[in-house]
Amino acid sequence: MLLSAVFSGSMLTIVVTVVAAVFLVFISIPLHELAHGYAAYKLGDKSVKATGQLSLNPLDHIDLVGAVMIALIGFGWGKPCHVNSNYFKNPKKDLALVAAAGPLSNILLGWIFIFIYVLLESVAPGFMGLVIGQAVGIFLYTTAQISVWLGVLNLLPIPMFDGFTILQAFLKPEVEEKIYQNQGMISIIIIILLFSRILTVPIEFISNLLMKFFFFVSALPFGWF
Repeated sequence: MLLSAVFSGSMLTIVVTVVAAVFLVFISIPLHELAHGYAAYKLGDKSVKATGQLSLNPLDHIDLVGAVMIALIGFGWGKPCHVNSNYFKNPKKDLALVAAAGPLSNILLGWIFIFIYVLLESVAPGFMGLVIGQAVGIFLYTTAQISVWLGVLNLLPIPMFDGFTILQAFLKPEVEEKIYQNQGMISIIIIILLFSRILTVPIEFISNLLMKFFFFVSALPFGWF
């Protein structure tokens, strides 16, 4: 994320992107993990409350390396939410719901910032034309874009991501075992695909579709369409 801003050559974009990166690290990551914890708590796992995972305190959720990665390239992670599936009535299904809560919180956060962006463009076009308004617009758009991107990324049905936990609800035990046996190699391949942009292209395609949909829905109350 910061690397892309630096290459843009715009000082305003660089400064605002730094602010957006700090916001994502201190708000988006805790929100993602809190969503996991809250879903687990509502499904019967009271242990998440005892371990302090029902908190928006960034220090409870931020992983230093993962935070730096998000700030630099928009891809990172937080401290995982530890869930005890023994408390669940239907462990596989409930784990899938817990896993889905995190990415969906990122996507919802992105939608909220898109709506704020559209709202300001509609009711305060003069403000958005000022330098400070442009900065606010860049912040809102950048934060929304990365939040949606992180949500889509985490929904990928492959090891390392929440989407795989969702997929596990439908896998046979022998298939799961085979995947776990090769998880190390699968993880290396995924990292290579991400940094080579082979995997990021479809993620960006889906993220952009969601962004356009959220812009469309958010603009409807203001008569843009």
